[in-house]
Amino acid sequence: MVFCAAVVSHIGHGGVNQLGGVFVNGRPLPDVVRTRIVELAHQGVRPCDISRQLRVSHGCVSKILGRYYETGSIKPGVIGGSKPKVATPKVVDKIADYKRQNPTMFAWEIRDRLLAEGVCDNDTVPRWSRRCNSIFQSKLPPAISSIS
Repeated sequence: MVFCAAVVSHIGHGGVNQLGGVFVNGRPLPDVVRTRIVELAHQGVRPCDISRQLRVSHGCVSKILGRYYETGSIKPGVIGGSKPKVATPKVVDKIADYKRQNPTMFAWEIRDRLLAEGVCDNDTVPRWSRRCNSIFQSKLPPAISSIS
């Protein structure tokens, strides 16, 4: 956190949150803090305890963990950027195979398998949202289209 304090005094747009943690408005948390959040979560530490221990708001911890579970990345999201990725027919076919094999498979399990089997990489793996689910539901047969 020493790095953050130096940045705050230099930039002047930061502050101290209710937990006593230092932050800079409009800037993402440093990667070392993001990495620590994910490490603690992997060790079974609850988000509320991570929040207190690292002096980062619960909302920030939840957002970082949510993005990590969704994309496998600790990097902050890009403001603006390109349009959402659309799944290729190859990816949709692979998801259909997975759902035929295991109809109760969760979205994160599908993502993990797509990555593990080299069907996608972190840049091309579909992001799971209601919009993405509706795309797959319209393209997959009804028996396998509901992604958990």
